[in-house]
Amino acid sequence: MTAFSGHTSTSSTVVIRNDGFWPDVTVAEFQAIYRLPQDYAEQLLVDHLKLGVVWTNRQLVEWKRDMIMRGCGSLSSVPEDEQGGALGDETAALLHYKRAVFTYSKALLLPQFATINRREAARNEARESEETTENFLAYAAQAIADFFRQRAC
Repeated sequence: MTAFSGHTSTSSTVVIRNDGFWPDVTVAEFQAIYRLPQDYAEQLLVDHLKLGVVWTNRQLVEWKRDMIMRGCGSLSSVPEDEQGGALGDETAALLHYKRAVFTYSKALLLPQFATINRREAARNEARESEETTENFLAYAAQAIADFFRQRAC
């Protein structure tokens, strides 16, 4: 259903295709985990999620190169115990990768909220504050750092 703002209230079905080594990411998972306002246009989410993927992949280029040299053609082919174990159907490395992508993307999106909806500016100050943005950038950096603390395959 379309809300008054013109945006749908359903989750996106868009999948951001990655490079084959790193996993694809979905806008729907990003929306669900990071509680993004429905005011964001889907294309804005897609664009910022792509930027998060690009940033994260650049941060991990050496780690990826090392894994490929060791015979691991994808993150999913790195043995679980070398990724920090598994939690259900996801490994620790997969969780860190998604966290880096999603938190970096959210940090980029937070300042955009001010241009989308000014009617509730006072109530949404925390969402668009510089401190909150810096926190999400720090979360992304922490997730990247976790890759370099783990042993490799």
